[in-house]
Formats: sequence, structure tokens, C-alpha cells
Amino acid sequence: MAGTAYPNRAVKQNRKTTRVKTNRQPVRFVKAGDIDYTFLFIVILLLAAGLVMLLSASAPAANRIYGNSYYFFFKQFACAVIGLAGMGIVSKISYKGYKDFVPKMMAVCVVLLVCVLIPGIGASHNGSRRWLNTPVIELQPSEFMKPVIAMYFARLIDSGKYNLKKLGGNLPYVGIMFVVVGLMLMETHLSGAIVIAGIGVTVMIAGGTPIKPVLIGAFILVPILILGVYAFSPVRWARVTSFIDPFKDIRNESYQVAQGLYAIGSGGIFGLGLGQSVQKYSYLPEPYNDFIFAIVCEELGLVGAAVIILLFAALIIRAVRIAMNAPDTYSSLVALGIAGQLAIQTILNIAVATSSVPNTGVALPFFSYGGTAILTLLLEMGVLLNISRYSIKE
Repeated sequence: MAGTAYPNRAVKQNRKTTRVKTNRQPVRFVKAGDIDYTFLFIVILLLAAGLVMLLSASAPAANRIYGNSYYFFFKQFACAVIGLAGMGIVSKISYKGYKDFVPKMMAVCVVLLVCVLIPGIGASHNGSRRWLNTPVIELQPSEFMKPVIAMYFARLIDSGKYNLKKLGGNLPYVGIMFVVVGLMLMETHLSGAIVIAGIGVTVMIAGGTPIKPVLIGAFILVPILILGVYAFSPVRWARVTSFIDPFKDIRNESYQVAQGLYAIGSGGIFGLGLGQSVQKYSYLPEPYNDFIFAIVCEELGLVGAAVIILLFAALIIRAVRIAMNAPDTYSSLVALGIAGQLAIQTILNIAVATSSVPNTGVALPFFSYGGTAILTLLLEMGVLLNISRYSIKE
């Protein structure tokens, strides 16, 4: 980790001092400095682009369902404003300040995942039970679990309690993921389970787990998962078969994928123009959710979609840079976990929209509609900005 690679480096003093301790070297002092403004700028660009595209993609459906074209936009905008305020606050709170509370945060998230399964407390939409009913907003606990599992694994690794180089040292982490992923699958939230498992594996590999056993495990588990889907989830198996031939059953299982591909193809090089999508008018179901990238392609074309992809790539690269320059093992692993989440969700969403993988329902960060998702995501960006304050500069 970057925090252990340069033990003799002098760090410029700027403002207040924070005590940093790792499991490899004595106590050090690192001064809090400025945030990574490049990272912040990219976040603001993606958030602004996401809100604009959400307004365009959701307006027809919002007007048809609620009689207000701005219904989804206003709700997302309100959550984004709260998220930005939270991001600013979190960016000023030392990541060390809440490290000791991470186990409690993990326990709360697990309890919330259980509560989702309780009738009357959990809310169900489109056959999936993923939300909690509250007087103000429907919360999605899986969104809270994404950053928390990264923090929890990072804390365990930093403690040095388990040796990830040995098989036995990995078992506690696998057990935790088994419980969390199991709860997610009981909610029929396969996409969330995949993302959370991906975050956990990313932190474990960065923390010392050899890649070879992970690949062997994946080689064994993936066929088992496919057989499980085939035997116990006909709906999801239909998604797999529709991925193989998106236009075979266009009136049923392949409908959403096919309409998304029509939208992408209609955009051409430069797109039909912002707000000019045709597919969002009742053709593509819920175009403001998982398939919003198809609307991006239709309205902004290949050029616009490429710009969005490059912005995501820049954000992920910058997040990894923050991780590599982090002052200690814990903060570096947390940053890598969040960077992994951004990468996994972005790649999976675009792959689903372009029918490169079976439809798994993964949201596109900053773009897809979801109050809990945008709020949690911006808080995660605040964590990365805070870690950047303590970066050891090259």
C-alpha cells in the first residue's frame, strides 16, 4: 500500500494533524490538506449529466403516471442536494473518526436486510422485495451495505486478525459474504448480490488474498450459479436465453433488451438530440432506471456515450489514485472498495444495456433513478474526498 511504501517521506503540513497507525509500521503523523479537486470536478460533471439525462428519460413516464413531467427529477434532485451536503460534511470528517463504529454499521445493515423480508415492513416492486417503507422515502438497505462491507473488510484486514495468504484466513470473509449475499438473494436482488460480492472480493484481493484461489472458486461457483438459476428461477433463466438471442422472443422476455438496442442503434454517431428520444415514450419500460444508458446513446449518440464512459473511467482511475496514495492500509482498502463498486456497476450496467451480458438490473451510478442510491453514492464520494486530504503526494 502507498501508506507503507514511503515511511521516510516528509509530508507538507497544512492544517490539523491526525494520528495514523498501520499494522506494519509505528505511529505516524499526516497533516490534513486539500481535497482532490479533480475528483470533485468529475463527480459534479457526472452528477449534472445524470440529472439532465434523468429528466429527459423520465419526463414521459412521470407525466403519464403522475401528471407531472418533473416528478422523478424533483425527487432525485432533492436527494442529490442532500447527498451533496452530506458529501461536504463527510469530506471534512476524518475517516479514522468512524472506523471504530464500522462493526455496528455492519450489524445495522444486516438487520435492515432482514427487515426487508418482513411483510408490512419491506416493500415489493416488480416482484422484488428490496425496500423499506418509511414516511418520507423508500429506503434500499442494499445501497448502504455496499460501502459498509468495504469498510468492514478493510477494518478486519487492517487489524491483522486473519492471514489472507492462508485459506483459513479467508473463511471469515467468505462466511460474511455468504450471509449478506444470501439475504440479498432472498430479496431476489441478484444484481445487488453480485455488486456486493464484487466489492468484498476486490478488498480481499487488495488486502492479500491470492488471485489464483479466487479464480478457481469462481470457476467452480459460476456453473453452480447457472444451474441454480436454471432449476429455481425460470424468470432469470429466461433472461439468460434472451441474452443469447435478444430478438427471439421480442414480445416477452427479450422485450426490454430489444427496445434498448433499438434505442442505441437509433442514436447513430451524434444522436437524435437531447430530449428527442423515441423509445422513452412507452416503448422502453422504465427508461429512467437500469436502461438509462440506452437513452443516453439514443439522444447523444456514440460521441455523447463515449464522453460519459470516459468520465466514468476518469473517476475510477482517480479513485484508485486516491487509494494508492492513501496514508494507511485501512483507508487505501476502503478507497479501493468504493472504486471497485463504481467500476463493477458502471461496466455491468453498460454491458446489460448493450446486451453484452444477461439482464441483471444494475443501476448506472449518478444516472439511474433512486433516492437511496444517489444519496449513498455521494456520501461515498465524500469518504474518498476525505481520504484524499491525507494523501501522500508523489
